Amino acid sequence: MFEKQKQETGDGGTSLQAGKDITIVKNVGLQFSEVKEIFHLLLNENFPKLREIASQTATQNIEKYLEKFETKFAQNFNRIDVEKITDPDVQFSFNEVVEANARKGDNVDADVLSELLIERISKKSNNFISIVSSEAIKIVPKLTAEHISFLSLVHYLSSITHTGLTDLRQLEQPASLIISLTSNSFDLSLSNKQYLQFTGALTSLNIVSNDFRDITKRRYEFLKDIPNDELEKLIEQNAPSYKKLMDVYKTNEIFQITLTTVGQMIALANLKRVLGNLDYGIWIK
Repeated sequence: MFEKQKQETGDGGTSLQAGKDITIVKNVGLQFSEVKEIFHLLLNENFPKLREIASQTATQNIEKYLEKFETKFAQNFNRIDVEKITDPDVQFSFNEVVEANARKGDNVDADVLSELLIERISKKSNNFISIVSSEAIKIVPKLTAEHISFLSLVHYLSSITHTGLTDLRQLEQPASLIISLTSNSFDLSLSNKQYLQFTGALTSLNIVSNDFRDITKRRYEFLKDIPNDELEKLIEQNAPSYKKLMDVYKTNEIFQITLTTVGQMIALANLKRVLGNLDYGIWIK
């Protein structure tokens, strides 16, 4: 790969050498300019035979993505283990991100791909999380915005508990954020759910029902002694957004759905948009 392509920086910098793999010779630290060069090397390798108009479009898509990634890279610089970029398997993940953005542009979720790529090379990322991140990067370009939202909705309703809550009203804000993020998936069709199963992002269970009121009481200790009917009324009064999510849980039969590890990874990368810092290791282990 990349024969005859080479970039070198001065003393104290970083050199990128493109032979069979990209080699990073690091003296002080990797800067975003070097990361950007990696993307361009991958772009040149993947699309040399495209027609000129297609090549221009691909280049424009990559430049647009790099603008977004630069911000993400800077915000998360302390998370990144520079040495991991020398790993050929990591470079393969870079390759897939380049190809997805070059080919699909705005039709791929660049933010989720960026988050997965950052986690792929993060200092805290263990071998298993790195593997799952890599697989998630392969799947995201095959998903629509609605698919990613649905995975996020399922994970939130099935697997996330807000700690330290003592009042129902405290559920309103996070629930409203989840609605803003995932409402485009509330009416996802059965065919789309079956497609998500085909991609390996989720599995379907044969469960008759699972009352979300009972789930809520198990998660939040201060609610455990309230009868279900009374609890539902109290939630409607004090956390109407959470009540909306309860209804969505039932109408979409989310109790019959379990996310795979890769599905969870994609969901978490998207949920970070509204819930802030999430520790992947809580769920991916």
